[in-house]
Amino acid sequence: MASSDVRPFWLVVDVRAASSDRHSGLARFVIGLSQALGESLASRRSQKDSLTENVKVLLVAKSEPPKWAIELIQEYPALVSFWSGGPGALTQSWDKPQYLWSSRVLRWILRWSGGHFFWIAPCNFDRPVLSRFLLPRALRHHIVQVIHDTIPLDHSRSMGFFFRLQFSLLVRRTLARLPYVFTVSTDSAERLAKVAPKRTQPIHVLPSGIESIFGALPRYRSVIELAAARRAFIERLCSAASMEGASDSMSLTSDEVDGLIRKRWVVGVGRSQKYKGWGVAQDAVQQLNSDLSEGVLFIRVGGDDDGQSSASRQSGRNGTPTGRDQHSSAYSMVRSNGGVLLHIESLPDDLLAQLYRCSDVLVHPSQAEGFGFPPVEAALSGLPVVYRSGTAVGGHFKGNSFHPQFWQSVDSDEAPDWRNALLSVLRNKSGLDGFFDEMHLAVHPRSFICQRGGGQDFRWERASESLLNILFPKKQEEVKLTEEAQP
Repeated sequence: MASSDVRPFWLVVDVRAASSDRHSGLARFVIGLSQALGESLASRRSQKDSLTENVKVLLVAKSEPPKWAIELIQEYPALVSFWSGGPGALTQSWDKPQYLWSSRVLRWILRWSGGHFFWIAPCNFDRPVLSRFLLPRALRHHIVQVIHDTIPLDHSRSMGFFFRLQFSLLVRRTLARLPYVFTVSTDSAERLAKVAPKRTQPIHVLPSGIESIFGALPRYRSVIELAAARRAFIERLCSAASMEGASDSMSLTSDEVDGLIRKRWVVGVGRSQKYKGWGVAQDAVQQLNSDLSEGVLFIRVGGDDDGQSSASRQSGRNGTPTGRDQHSSAYSMVRSNGGVLLHIESLPDDLLAQLYRCSDVLVHPSQAEGFGFPPVEAALSGLPVVYRSGTAVGGHFKGNSFHPQFWQSVDSDEAPDWRNALLSVLRNKSGLDGFFDEMHLAVHPRSFICQRGGGQDFRWERASESLLNILFPKKQEEVKLTEEAQP
């Protein structure tokens, strides 16, 4: 029977978490894994892989497909499809309760596929596992659950009580009942194993990837190049805001732009939960202004209304805000005591990669990370990183792989300790230039960092291949033949 006559086996990916927020680690995971699955299945089909020749990807959401999904379908029209999970792509029904939507969709897919599917739930927990009548025992082997971290368990004060209670209940039930459980780092796998010590099945690790744009171009070496790049970044930022209809959002004179360009640029990327520690970082950067005559520009990318409100409160106490008001979603700027805080709600990857190239250091004070995308993105781009020890971030590269000021951990939540760590990079008294000279000789920063850091290449293909190998394992005889064929 021809493969076209065989019923497809669907990998159903719940992409609700990746509709727009690219700075969420969860969104990056959903998008990166989905794109890599399309690429891996296309490669396997060209190689006539019998195990996955009829496997296809079905992206499921609650409304119209996001742009990245449309582009993926256009690239692999025979392998990737999209369904709104309802009667039409623009449906407004079934918004709440959340578990009713996913449970109903899962049952429909069970019926339509004849049981030939895996439901890939990329959130920390998914509502089909809420109760037995919503998830019969027969369905458990169809659910592939990804639990990204244990933050709500380890940092309870950073989460609402009911969310923390839900998380604890559902994660423990997931670990107790579902055979296919994945996470994104060895650190998270070890923490989850402690949550469910009686679990007999393994907790698999899907290695997250980093988009190829990060580290594809060299860092700027000369003062002239760096100044031009920073000016271009500010102009693009202003232009993007102007296109949103806020033409007066950042009115800067030429002298003001020159002043921003001359400052030392410290960047922090991530949302504004309490455990992220942005208050500590902001206090540390504020203290740096007394150490550096040129002053410091602290650029915060990501966040939410809490971050905006914090910036607004700070401006009311210490400085004068310019730019969009606190209700805007683009950016706000706060000046105080010679320093400047620029808060940007979101950046496309090309602008974020450009920001990494022309900044001086990335600060990442988060006390908990299941993976931690920004530190790896920055390091691959050749940007020094100061991060909080005791999280998954510390396991991304082998110990002592780099110059000690390039990849630097801080075992503290006190602003003076972060100030000292950042200052060691910005004053560069320990020969960091030699490390950059070596990096400049490489093809690009990414290849240099990957080679020096232990050889991990941070490609999404590693995650998709790991997932496919676990869900569609080779028979023991095939494994033996493959091993014998190796030179």
